[in-house]
Amino acid sequence: MAILSKQTAKQQSLTLLLVGAAVGILMAVSGPYRSLTQDNAVVAWVNGTAIEKIQYIQALELLSLERRSPINDQDRRLILNRLIEEELLVQKAIQDGALRNDLDVRQRTLQTMLDSIQSESIARHGDDSESSYSAVADYVEQLRDDAAITWIVEPSTETPVTKQVAQ
Repeated sequence: MAILSKQTAKQQSLTLLLVGAAVGILMAVSGPYRSLTQDNAVVAWVNGTAIEKIQYIQALELLSLERRSPINDQDRRLILNRLIEEELLVQKAIQDGALRNDLDVRQRTLQTMLDSIQSESIARHGDDSESSYSAVADYVEQLRDDAAITWIVEPSTETPVTKQVAQ
């Protein structure tokens, strides 16, 4: 019986961690689309980075969808701890340059960003691939407008590109 409860506890812990990670990723990538009227109170600070109340509430709501019993204080503490752990891991990944140096992390992050932008577009305009593409293009254009970009080399058709041919 003890083995079963340990497995259940491990599964619940893993589920909460995954829920927290999903909420964190969604919050990170949906930042530009958040309403200005939402309550942005902070529930915790991690090395100067805020964990907003809205993130915490969304994580609790996701957990409540998976549970049959009401959320209790232990669940609330567990969710907040998972959000803190997630933020610590994100900060460590940023510190280690994972987004820049790990191609797999970079591709997954980019795909998550694109999926989030497209999901937001579908939620607003329905399942229209043209408006999804337009939403991504508009978002990237907004990022370009706000960015400081300096070209070191002008792209040209004369730039040599080496192509390896399989023999």
